[in-house]
Amino acid sequence: MFEIEAHYHDRKIYLSDGRVYPLGEILLRYFSMNFYDLGELFDVCERAKSELNISSLFCPADIGKCAQEIEFTYDSIMDIAKSLPPYDTKHFRHGLLRNLFAYYNDIFDEPFYEDSEFEVDDYNEHFVNAESTPVSYEEMYITEELHELRALSDYEFDSKKVFSNYENRKDAADFTTCIEQMTNEFSTFIEDIIRVKKIFMPFVDELCDHNSYPTTQKVIDTFQRYTSIVSSGSMCMGHTIIETKKGPILCETYRFTSLGAFLYFELFKCIEEKFMPVKCRNCGRWFIMKHTTFSHYCKRLVSSNPPKTCRDNAMSHNFKEKIKSDPVWEIYNRAYKQHYARYMKKKMSKSQFAEWGDYAIELRQKAADGELEMGEYQKLIRI
Repeated sequence: MFEIEAHYHDRKIYLSDGRVYPLGEILLRYFSMNFYDLGELFDVCERAKSELNISSLFCPADIGKCAQEIEFTYDSIMDIAKSLPPYDTKHFRHGLLRNLFAYYNDIFDEPFYEDSEFEVDDYNEHFVNAESTPVSYEEMYITEELHELRALSDYEFDSKKVFSNYENRKDAADFTTCIEQMTNEFSTFIEDIIRVKKIFMPFVDELCDHNSYPTTQKVIDTFQRYTSIVSSGSMCMGHTIIETKKGPILCETYRFTSLGAFLYFELFKCIEEKFMPVKCRNCGRWFIMKHTTFSHYCKRLVSSNPPKTCRDNAMSHNFKEKIKSDPVWEIYNRAYKQHYARYMKKKMSKSQFAEWGDYAIELRQKAADGELEMGEYQKLIRI
């Protein structure tokens, strides 16, 4: 259900439904999401592995009531998936458990016959040794009209009934296989979402704690401290030719068995290509910093009159702070204002002002390097 196929070429990700995303854009959506109660959803998903497991003699008799609560959780998880790429165009069918229980209705509803030749003692041995063709719970779908199905709370499970005949035993084994597949898939999906918040984001934040892109050694050192960043699921790779408006392109094609494997792939492609997710130190939101420039501040507008971005404000703030704390810059700023006033009053031509600007920057650098005494620097920059 949560498997992904994607193609990669020239810092772009091509999804199987035709949509194209710049590298890092999908990852950024997950970094920017704000979902609550993920821990509670994960706890229900983990609990489902035992509460729906009829291969255990300790399976609760009120399995239907347990399944009803779990199905509400699964529906909520599918709603989360539908709000984010690459799943936001996928049709998720609600009522997965209701359909699954309806498909295997016989192992719940028929009465148990006392003349059954299958003994309870053979129960666990059967589920260990049963040979059955692997099935998928998605193949067991019956209807989208859920009102036509019985309520899950009506289902009761009697372990003795499974042993009444061979068909029931086989159905019970197939049901167990479907439940294992379903519970593992939903549990892994929520775990992947949690991993983004608790591991991926702190990992990237530490990578970008300096004013430059992380070096290879920085990535290695940080990776070694985040051993739990390894992805869930697996990935296989091939090649595909895709038709675009500019003509056919040869893409690397990846198939991921889980969301975590896909996001892990995109994260390390971002690191490799220097398309880094960075948290803006002004507004706190995440953005993609491309390889051309590194900054801890994004270009989102924070005011419209005059239009200013987080980066504009940061540059202005940093400049003001530098003037306050650095006498070299304070002298330069004062001299710049004086010469700019001369230029505005037409006492200096544009070329003269530009020539002075180059000269002033050279003096400022010499003063900063200690090659020019402050008194001499202050005298020369006023000329």
